[in-house]
Amino acid sequence: MARALRPDNAFLRRLAYAGARFGPRFVIEHSPKFFGTAFALALPETRGRVLRNLRRIKGERGFLSEQRDVVETFTSYAACLAESLGIERGDARGTELVVHGEAHLKAALASARGVILVTAHIGPWDCAARLLAKDFSADVVVVMLAEPDEEARKIHDSVRERTGVRVMHVGDHPLDSLPLLRHVRNGGVLAVQLDRGAPGGRFLDVELFGRAEHVPEGPFRLAALSGAPIVPIFAHRAGYFRYEFSVEAPIWVERAASQLELQTAAAAAARCMQAFISRHPTEWFHFAN
Repeated sequence: MARALRPDNAFLRRLAYAGARFGPRFVIEHSPKFFGTAFALALPETRGRVLRNLRRIKGERGFLSEQRDVVETFTSYAACLAESLGIERGDARGTELVVHGEAHLKAALASARGVILVTAHIGPWDCAARLLAKDFSADVVVVMLAEPDEEARKIHDSVRERTGVRVMHVGDHPLDSLPLLRHVRNGGVLAVQLDRGAPGGRFLDVELFGRAEHVPEGPFRLAALSGAPIVPIFAHRAGYFRYEFSVEAPIWVERAASQLELQTAAAAAARCMQAFISRHPTEWFHFAN
């Protein structure tokens, strides 16, 4: 039952796409509150993970305050998912974007070495790639783990690709990184999520909200091999197709970086991620174990 209700179910993804792409604005703008609440009630294990994440960020609080934030996390996710699937809508053409730290992004793109963006499952995270592809004319590849349901993945990937963003799914194969390295060396942009890595992949230990956390080593190793800067970028949903992006200063990794230097770069990126999550705790969609 719970598996059938998960948003990575292909049937539900098709329904979500149809509604988000062709439904009236009122429904798209307000239905996430209903569906997010319904999923929060129907998925107790995921609800428990969300609560544990919120306690890491804010500490333990009263029952009502905690449950309100849990539900708000689910409804925020539903709103971001709906707008991601409905990005081809007519009213999405007027998307409002505010970019904080735009100079950091322009400087990195001007380096002519390619750019590695590190982000996380926070807010409308995949809209950052569309911003680059559209407004900065960048050749963007989003690196993601393959979803469990292949049909659901194809539905969402096709939307991303029609809006100018290519998606590459990676697993635990050691050769998965070769086309990524080639893309960066050719001046392209990679967008990689810090809060989820490939099973069996290599990780770096960082501190996040006072506890040890693993982040994938891949983006930092690719930076060392290519000379490309790492740019932390995170997105916040401010309203209906209204987004704010925070771009942090580039993190440079030496080409012959030691493991300690990779660790230092990862720790710097994790601090950026923690600061952003602290400002928007109910937009951290870290639902995985």
